[in-house]
Amino acid sequence: MWLLQDKPAVPADIWAELLANASSSNTLALTSGCNLACVFCSHRQNPPALQRYRLPPLPFERVMEAAAFLSPGRKVIIGESATRFEEGEPFTHPEILEILRALRRLLPATPLVITTNATLLSSSVLAELAALQPLELTVSLNSCTFKARRLLLNDREPKRALQAVAAFASYGLSFHGSVVAMPHLVGAADLKASLRFLAEQGAVTSRLFLPGYTKFAPPELRFPVTLWDELKAVCKELTFELGMPVLPEPSLPEDLTPEIYGIIGGTPAKRAGLLAGDVLLAVDGKQARSRVEAFNFVREAADPLLAVRRAGEDLAVRLDKEQKQSSGMVMHFDLEPQRFSEAEAKIRRARSQAPLILTSRFAEKLVELAVAAFGLPEVTVKAAENSFFGGSIMSAGLLVVADLLAAAEEAMSKRRYDLVLVPQEVFDRRDFDLVGVNLAVLQERLRVPVLTV
Repeated sequence: MWLLQDKPAVPADIWAELLANASSSNTLALTSGCNLACVFCSHRQNPPALQRYRLPPLPFERVMEAAAFLSPGRKVIIGESATRFEEGEPFTHPEILEILRALRRLLPATPLVITTNATLLSSSVLAELAALQPLELTVSLNSCTFKARRLLLNDREPKRALQAVAAFASYGLSFHGSVVAMPHLVGAADLKASLRFLAEQGAVTSRLFLPGYTKFAPPELRFPVTLWDELKAVCKELTFELGMPVLPEPSLPEDLTPEIYGIIGGTPAKRAGLLAGDVLLAVDGKQARSRVEAFNFVREAADPLLAVRRAGEDLAVRLDKEQKQSSGMVMHFDLEPQRFSEAEAKIRRARSQAPLILTSRFAEKLVELAVAAFGLPEVTVKAAENSFFGGSIMSAGLLVVADLLAAAEEAMSKRRYDLVLVPQEVFDRRDFDLVGVNLAVLQERLRVPVLTV
């Protein structure tokens, strides 16, 4: 781990990772520093063997060197987790405003996407941000009550973030909200009040992060997994009540039906009369096989004609929008069609007769449905358990080689397979997992080709 120091030279491996993040995902990692100490912070529950980087405030000169690798055609992401970097609060960086001004000069029309806890957004900072648009701000609010903010975030000045959010509109700043659900600690009423507060202050959407815990979590952070279903129901209820899409994350959809989850106000979808619950049967005559495919069809089209099913009735709806313009429809993320095209191509190139796809517990059902929907050759799908992290963790990005190996060996004890496909999220750009084990180990142990997809 790289510990905080006073403007250190950046180690070569960390610098390479920073540049890779900038060039591949348009993400700038600035600092791991944070001015809060959230009880649910994932870093507190990490296994000891996890390889991660804790980043001191990156000097301005090095930030701008990394910025040279950014693409002006994509949003620049600041304050979100980037691979192995521990994400921090960007406004704790002593040069954050200077960095943002320089990025705006370098990329005059590129949206800057900034995630912040809003506690450091004074009136002077908000005025600076207003001059740096286009911006997309996401506020990790987590609670709107003083009591819960002190309990959950160790926030000793709880009014600061609330005052900043309430002032956004007066500076012409739009924003999205996010809340980590902790009803087992602060109650469901606090959770709902916080989402209502975000809606009242004009949040475009809000994400409700379903809680999770690892096997290293203290007892007070553990909960019955049935809580997720209860929280998904709360999200749907508030989406209709508030007129603001409240999205559970992870979304955990149970099928690939291209159903609209919510509609953002003042958008082409809202003006066209689309509603939450509408199902897109076709876009300009093209049938979509998943939510992501339907969403992409709409985004890429100019003035698309939608075939919509609403409460058993079929409708034709024309959207008045430009090509690539946001429609204002909000849909759960399910599966990327391109990934299944790549999987099919790899199966065919390998001339595989018995391929095995390993996936996460979260994605298992969707992958099984997609194998049929996308016409892949006969494939076996098996979920790998997140034994390394344990607890309630079920995502692909937190699997390690040992988890994949255990799942593959169990499957291969019952049947022979000639190809194994594994989630690309498990590995970094050099094919190492979160504990530094390479993808090649899987192939050596299984004695069949192993490919990422």
